[in-house]
Amino acid sequence: MGSWVPSWVVYLAVACAGMLAHLRLHHALPAQARPVAGAMTMAMLGMFAGLAVDASHGRLELLASLCGGGLPLGLLLRWHLGLLAASNAALVLAGMLPMLWQARAGAPSACRRGLLPTLLCLGCMLAGMNLGMPLLVQAQGLRGGSPGLPAMLAAMQAGMSWGAAAALALLRAAARMPGLPAKAASPRS
Repeated sequence: MGSWVPSWVVYLAVACAGMLAHLRLHHALPAQARPVAGAMTMAMLGMFAGLAVDASHGRLELLASLCGGGLPLGLLLRWHLGLLAASNAALVLAGMLPMLWQARAGAPSACRRGLLPTLLCLGCMLAGMNLGMPLLVQAQGLRGGSPGLPAMLAAMQAGMSWGAAAALALLRAAARMPGLPAKAASPRS
């Protein structure tokens, strides 16, 4: 692509591809290996709400400037986790809401069955969100210049989308292992 295309547009396109991969993988999973319905959507909405809180304190601009500072990946990740505390917490809490709604509606077995897949997806989304921008900075070798706030947010969204897709790929691989689906699907009388 030419230089006329802003980098954040490219990252958002990568995020959309990740969301499409996530949806395709989700539909390919057996029912017993799926995360609770709505958990990933709620997690994304929670992250956006958390970003609003973090942005109101000026943390996003600070983080965007740190991302171009040539910091080592580990230190950059610690800054991400610390400065985006509301975003990280809101992602996990909002992602768990559908499980709580199902439990309250009287479907505790569905909640128990979906707990581990949901936690795996939320964990991978969280990791992807926090690693998206630091990995992009490391890959591009940016030193002394920030890629900018829109690029940072788009890279975080792309990382979160592909983190969810990676979790579903792991769940699909686990569901294909001999013996596991039969045990998980057998009803108890």
